[in-house]
Amino acid sequence: MRYANEAARRYFDLAGEGAGVSWQALLGDADRQTLESALVQPEATTDSVVCQGLDGKPPFEALLRRAQWQGQAAWLLTLAPLAQGDRAGNEPFYQQLFNTNPAIKLLIDPRDGRIVDANASAVEFYGYPLDTLKQLKITDINCMAPAEIHASMARAKSCRQLFFEFRHCLASGEVRDVNVYSGPVLLRGREYLHSIIVDVTDEKRYCAQLETYNELFHSLPVGVYRHTADARGHFTAANPAMLRIFEADSHRALFSAPMGGFYDCPKEINRFLTDLERDGAVLRRPLRLRTLKGRLIHAEVTAYRQTAAGGDIEYSGIVEDVTERYAAQVNQERLTHLLDASPDIVSIADADHRVVYLNKAGRELLGILPEALSDALAAVHPLWARRLIQEKGIPYAMEHGHWYAETAVLGRDGEIPVSQLIVTRRDENGDIESIATIMRDISQAKRYQAELEYHAGHDPLTGAVNRNRFIDLLARERQEARRNGRILSLVMFDIDHFKRVNDSFGHSVGDMVLAKLVHTCSALLREVDVLARWGGEEFMLLLPGTPLAGAVTLAERLRRAVEEEDFSPVPGITSSFGVAELGPDEPESQCYKRLDEALYRAKAEGRNRVCLAEPLEGANERRRAQ
Repeated sequence: MRYANEAARRYFDLAGEGAGVSWQALLGDADRQTLESALVQPEATTDSVVCQGLDGKPPFEALLRRAQWQGQAAWLLTLAPLAQGDRAGNEPFYQQLFNTNPAIKLLIDPRDGRIVDANASAVEFYGYPLDTLKQLKITDINCMAPAEIHASMARAKSCRQLFFEFRHCLASGEVRDVNVYSGPVLLRGREYLHSIIVDVTDEKRYCAQLETYNELFHSLPVGVYRHTADARGHFTAANPAMLRIFEADSHRALFSAPMGGFYDCPKEINRFLTDLERDGAVLRRPLRLRTLKGRLIHAEVTAYRQTAAGGDIEYSGIVEDVTERYAAQVNQERLTHLLDASPDIVSIADADHRVVYLNKAGRELLGILPEALSDALAAVHPLWARRLIQEKGIPYAMEHGHWYAETAVLGRDGEIPVSQLIVTRRDENGDIESIATIMRDISQAKRYQAELEYHAGHDPLTGAVNRNRFIDLLARERQEARRNGRILSLVMFDIDHFKRVNDSFGHSVGDMVLAKLVHTCSALLREVDVLARWGGEEFMLLLPGTPLAGAVTLAERLRRAVEEEDFSPVPGITSSFGVAELGPDEPESQCYKRLDEALYRAKAEGRNRVCLAEPLEGANERRRAQ
C-alpha cells in the first residue's frame, strides 16, 4: 500500500499515511480473497465489491479504479462503509459525512459538470443559496476555459490526477485562488466527483508578499541585519548588502566575526548598546566602522531591540554606508570654511533662481538677502549695475558658462565698485543647476589705480599735469573739437628771473614758488581747463572752447594774480605769457613754436606781460619767406 487517507487510517487503525503496509494484512481472509480476485482480472468486470469488514467494524463497499500514483500504475480503492451490509446503507453515511464536514465540498456530475450538491461550507464560501448553487455548473464558477475544465474532470474521474489549482468566482464577483482535491465516488448507483475545495487566496498573497519582501531584502542597497544582544555577539542574519558593506566573502565569514571587531572605537559599541537597551531603538546613529579587511567606513546605523520567540533579546536594523556622503560633506564644510574665510563676496542661486548661499563676507556687507534672485539683485546692486547683470551678465553666463565685468554693490556709504564673475553650472542633462557669483571689492584697487594714473600724469612737485599727459589730453580735445567745431586756445608762461630765485634762496624755496604759482593759477581755472608743467619753470594751459580773446583775458588775470601773490621770502615774483588759438588742422609743433616766439617777445619787451602769438597765416608766410 502506498497511501491511505485519514478515514482509511481511522478504519484500519493505521499510523502515518500507510505507505509500505501490506493491504492484505488489514483484511480478513474472505475479504482479502474477494479483492485479490477482482484486482487480478485483466479487465475489471466489476467496479466494486462488498467486503465483510474487520471484527467489530461495519462492512464496506470497495470501489475499484485504475489510477496513476507518482508516475506509476496503481489501483485506487475507495472503501465506503455499509450500515447493514447493503449498498443502500452507504448514502445516509455519505450524506452525514458530506454535510457535517467543515471543509468546502461540492458533488459534481462529471458528464456535464453540473453541481449536484454542496455542503453548508460551500454555500457560505460561494455566496449562493443552495438551490441556486445546485442549478449551476462547475464551468459557471471556475475561471478556466470550459474545455480545460472538462479535461480536468476526466482526469479526476479516471484518477489520473486528484489535485488541481483553480480560480473560482464567487457570487460577489470576487475571484479566489483555490486548491481542489477531486476524486470519484459512487452514490445511488451513479458515479460523481467528490471535490474538496481549499481557499488559498490569502496564503498565495502572503507567499507573494513574502517573495516580494525576500526580493527587497536581497536587493536593498542598505544593509539589513540581526545580531545577538551583547558586545561579544555575532550577526545572525544579513542581506547581501551587508556582505558588500563589510567586505565579507560569505555569510559565514560575516557571522563568525565578533561584533566588537566592526567598531573603530571600542567605546562606541558600549555607548550604542547602552542607548539601545535603554531606549529600545537607536535611529541613524553615525558610527565609524571597520570592514573585515580593516578599511574604515562611515555608516549611519538604525537598530531596534526585540524579543525573539524563545524569549531571547536580539537586535535588528539597518546599516547605510555613507562614506562617500561623509567625504562630500567634509569637502563641502572645507569649501564653506574657505569661502567664509574669503574677503570676496560669494553667493549661489539654484536652478529656480533662489539664493541658497551667501558667505560670511557677503553677510557682513549685505546682510540677509531675499530668497528670490531678482529681489536680491535689487537689494544689493544700484540700478545701473542690476540692469547690466540681468540684461547681459546672467544671459551671457547661461550661454557661455561665465561672465566678467566691473559692477557695484550698495554699501553703507554708497556704491562700492566690485569686479564680478558670474558662473553657471549644468547637470549631466545640460540643465542649469546653479548660478554662482563672486564679487571682489576693488575700491582700494581703484584708488591705487587712480593714484598711479595721477602720478603717471602729474608733476609730483606742483600737482599740475606733466608734459606727456598734456599732450594726450590735447590730442583727445582736438578730436572732440573737430567733431563739435569747438575752438581751442593754448597759453604758455613761465616765471621771470626764476634762476635768481634758486641762486639766491635755494632750490627748496624755488620749489615752493613753483608749487604756490600752480595753486594760485589753478584757483582761476575752469574744471575743463588743463594746467601742465611744461618743463622747469615753464607752464602750458589748454583752454577747450575758448577763443583767442578769452584766452588773452584769462592770461592777464593769471599774470596779475601771480604778481599780487605773496611768495615770501622771495619778493616780487612775476610771469610772462604767450597766447595762441590752435588752428583746426595746425600741427601742435607749429602752435608750440608760435607760443614760444610770443613768450620770447614778452621777455624781450620787459617781462611781466601777455603777448599774442603771431597769427597762423602770418607765421606760415614768414616761414615760406625764410
